[in-house]
Amino acid sequence: MIYSGISHYADQRDAFFLEDGRLRIRIATSRGDMSAIYLHTQDKYIGLDRADTRACYKMHRYASDFGHDYFSADIDIPMAGQFKKNPDMLCLRYFFEMVDEAGARIWYGDSRFFSGEPGDVEAMYDCPLISRREQTFHVPDWAKNAVVYQIFPTRFATTEKVPDKLWYKAPIDWDDDLKGNLQGIIEHLPYLKELGVDVIYMTPIFRSNTSHKYDTIDYYSVDPSLGDQDDLHELVDKAHAAGMRVMLDGVFNHTSPDFFAFKDVQKNGKASKYYNWYYLDSDDISFGSETSKPSFQSFAYVGFMPKLNLSNPETASYVIDIACHYIKDFGIDGWRLDVADEIGHSFWKKFRRAVKAVNHDALLVGEIWHFSPDFLQGDEWDSVMNYAFYKNIASMLCDGNLSPSGFLSQQGFLNGQYHSAVLPVMWNLIDSHDTSRFLWRAGGDKRKLALAAAFQMLTPGTPFIYYGDEIAMTGGDDPDNRRGMLWDKDLQDMDMYHWYQRLTFFRHTINALTAGSYSSVNADDDKCLLEYHLSSGEVLIFHTADGETNALEYKGYKELLSDETFDGTIPGYGCVLLRKA
Repeated sequence: MIYSGISHYADQRDAFFLEDGRLRIRIATSRGDMSAIYLHTQDKYIGLDRADTRACYKMHRYASDFGHDYFSADIDIPMAGQFKKNPDMLCLRYFFEMVDEAGARIWYGDSRFFSGEPGDVEAMYDCPLISRREQTFHVPDWAKNAVVYQIFPTRFATTEKVPDKLWYKAPIDWDDDLKGNLQGIIEHLPYLKELGVDVIYMTPIFRSNTSHKYDTIDYYSVDPSLGDQDDLHELVDKAHAAGMRVMLDGVFNHTSPDFFAFKDVQKNGKASKYYNWYYLDSDDISFGSETSKPSFQSFAYVGFMPKLNLSNPETASYVIDIACHYIKDFGIDGWRLDVADEIGHSFWKKFRRAVKAVNHDALLVGEIWHFSPDFLQGDEWDSVMNYAFYKNIASMLCDGNLSPSGFLSQQGFLNGQYHSAVLPVMWNLIDSHDTSRFLWRAGGDKRKLALAAAFQMLTPGTPFIYYGDEIAMTGGDDPDNRRGMLWDKDLQDMDMYHWYQRLTFFRHTINALTAGSYSSVNADDDKCLLEYHLSSGEVLIFHTADGETNALEYKGYKELLSDETFDGTIPGYGCVLLRKA
């Protein structure tokens, strides 16, 4: 038994309420070490001489990674014995009984090991139930497993006359003006609906001097090149009428130097009432150069993106008012939060409380490129852009340095470590406006793009489509990944589009796919196969290498994605969803 591999946090990380009212308790152990784990519970305040409140639950392994197995048990909180007028238990005491593969048995409670069952309640963990229940992590039901479509507004669609030579320019430059606008997006809402999109996420639309608009001049006005507030109202209303949600990009970490507060600082220095809205080193404002930093804190040392000081209550209040304004007055459904990990926890806690008070069902998604459970405990964001998923898919399919079993382990780490409420709303991307296009990284191999999309659509989480992926758009690193959308039918890969349609259809119709309800999951590194057996009876198989392989044991099954009888073979970088005929 490997004692050092055992880990349990008796707080919101590993002992939390689910939205259905059950309490989930989790524990991690070294991988392959335990054959069984039992969770023992009892009421803290009712002694056994008064009533026997003890219960025992066998825990199940819900995830594994390279080094750990993760176990959990969901329990209904029992009534507190004889106290019928106050039936809810106040505090749960619990400990673990663990049996390793050799049959050795150990008990674990309150971060201590015991050779026998701990009889003293002081040797057990405490879970105060009222306060823990008040911490229940609520995420919007509409966001769970929804299909998100990212739009770069200046490059997606336009109602202006733009020469094809400019619109379809490749590679494209930072400042190429394609005249994309909100009315162009409105005109193509039927296209998005037919694709199977549930949520439209737009990169920044507020007044700015750049095509990307991540340097906001005025948060209260739509950039004139994109339209006006009436256009935004129309877009939100028509998207809602079509059954789609709309999310905006909140660039609250930094502003443009032309933002009113920073302009005042440039003019008045320390005498400016906005001086503390930023992180300034002196009155002498220097924007820096390629070889020197600006004289103030900024995003990535970029002089035209001065960083807001959101620990200043006045600045924080201003930003929070913006977020609430667009949810209340425009009916947007949430915010994607730019550079969110570079803003402090105390601000995000205030931000969440304010936004959720306006609309409890608003979704908050942080942009963060690394493991981030500290922001995802139910009091800050609801989700993140899951760049770990992007890295895992790209490593396996494009770079060839992650095996199927390695992929399962990497995903198992996320499933094991993140709060359960987060997993259905994680934005599982394969590319974005900040990365090269997946097809570009895949060397133009459309089979790899199709397979990556299948991983997104047919496994739990929120699939995230970067505009144009569904018609096989390509493009290198910034800014070439932001080309004009291919609206010319002759330029669109309609086979890819119909593939995406089929994927979204089955995602929306087979609940076990999005629930991650599997009877078993297997990886075969020799054959480069990942095989998921769904609790509803279907079998999902991914082939992650070139060349044909076989799964003859399923010959004669119905292959749902092609609507044909399965002949037992899977092509290179292929995917099949099988149902017994």
